[in-house]
Amino acid sequence: MAIQAKEKFFYASGAIANGVKNDAFTFFLLFFYSNIIGLTPGLASLAIFIALLVDAFTDPLMGVISDRTQHKLGRRHPYFLLGMIPMALSYFMLFSIQTSWELSQQNLFLWMLSFTLLTRLGMTIFEVPHRSLGSEMTRSYTERTSIFAARELLGWFGGLFNAFLAYTIFFRDTPDYMPGTKNPDPWIYYGMTGASIMCISVLLTYFGTLKYRNHSDAKIATFNLKLILNQIFIALKNKSFLIFFFGYLFIAISWGMGSSLQIYMNTYFWEFKSIMLASYLGIYVLSTLSAYLIVPRLVQVIEKKTILLIAISFAALIPPIPIILFINNFLPDTGTWNLFYATIPFVYVANTCLSSSAIIRESMLGDISDEVELESGIGQQGLMFASSSLIGKLNTGLGILMAGITLEFINFPQGTDVIPSAENIFNLAMVQGPLVAILMIIPFGIFSLYKIDRYRHQQILAKLNHQNINF
Repeated sequence: MAIQAKEKFFYASGAIANGVKNDAFTFFLLFFYSNIIGLTPGLASLAIFIALLVDAFTDPLMGVISDRTQHKLGRRHPYFLLGMIPMALSYFMLFSIQTSWELSQQNLFLWMLSFTLLTRLGMTIFEVPHRSLGSEMTRSYTERTSIFAARELLGWFGGLFNAFLAYTIFFRDTPDYMPGTKNPDPWIYYGMTGASIMCISVLLTYFGTLKYRNHSDAKIATFNLKLILNQIFIALKNKSFLIFFFGYLFIAISWGMGSSLQIYMNTYFWEFKSIMLASYLGIYVLSTLSAYLIVPRLVQVIEKKTILLIAISFAALIPPIPIILFINNFLPDTGTWNLFYATIPFVYVANTCLSSSAIIRESMLGDISDEVELESGIGQQGLMFASSSLIGKLNTGLGILMAGITLEFINFPQGTDVIPSAENIFNLAMVQGPLVAILMIIPFGIFSLYKIDRYRHQQILAKLNHQNINF
């Protein structure tokens, strides 16, 4: 049965909350704590690493809990509202810290660590069940792609809208602060606004998808520790799942590191003004919309693996090109509109491929969860999509971790008054461009081993239907 457009919208609107968080954590968090507040990149990276260790336990645990929940609101919806409050409140507190407090490095570290952990925990409680719900709305090979395309579109919209507010309202260029992200005053309002958008997003998807609260026909297991461990083992030894997990993991490591360094590149390498960065957002919107329109149509005639491999290839190869061209004096001068216009085609193609790969990965994971359900006899969408939620956090977390380590390694200076050397800037560009592209070879090789195609998925569904009839 086809899912109505308004139902896809209400489901996908929940991704706006994660889009806001991802945008802030990927592009602004490290810069804020290192160059505004004054926490060393090494300590900021350590805070992120500790948060990742906690996520490694809480995300799968939340998936298992959600899979085994029996409630009048279903096994997913009760956690939407439960996660909203800690998620939004902690996000606000993360950006509310002030330079005038003159905290020590230790206290700055503890503040960042505490509210990063709580923000991620609240997001886990909401995000894992929400992703799982999308897989349960339909088992169709193509319709599932359409649902996650809508989710990806609104997730990107949330992040882009958050960035639009940042560059056009909160961090506008001023005579004293060029670019405006160096201004310490507006960050608390930036955090307050993002937290409010998160709450609206969760409430919208909660009330808009109540129709599907008991839509899954999978058998629900009880909270039996031995059984839970056995089911987790079955999931973890599934070859398709292992390919997905490690393939996505290396995408997160490479692309996340490049994304976390992007604000440094825009500030010190390209020397773009805030108005230019705000203008980029229109390109991001266009590229995300392109992926939303193209991918569901492509998947009707091309296998998901093929689309993903093409997307990974272009997402890796395109971004370093303008860096190499600029270093060899083939592009206009830094900080000019001509340079900005010259980079637009590269940004459009790379982001279209990045969005396309995300849509396909989420759709593939739904197919994998069907295969795991066939092998285990238990619906484990929560556990499967917990892995996606975890790696989504790794995208930002490992990105900040690797970016922080990189900044320490190349001795990139900190603080609002520092001026990095030409060598610092060149080393930054080599990491953010060519090195990231080289790292993307790894996930390409891993995903080339993926075996679930259209025919295999039809076989899985036929066997599942047979099991349900017998049950």
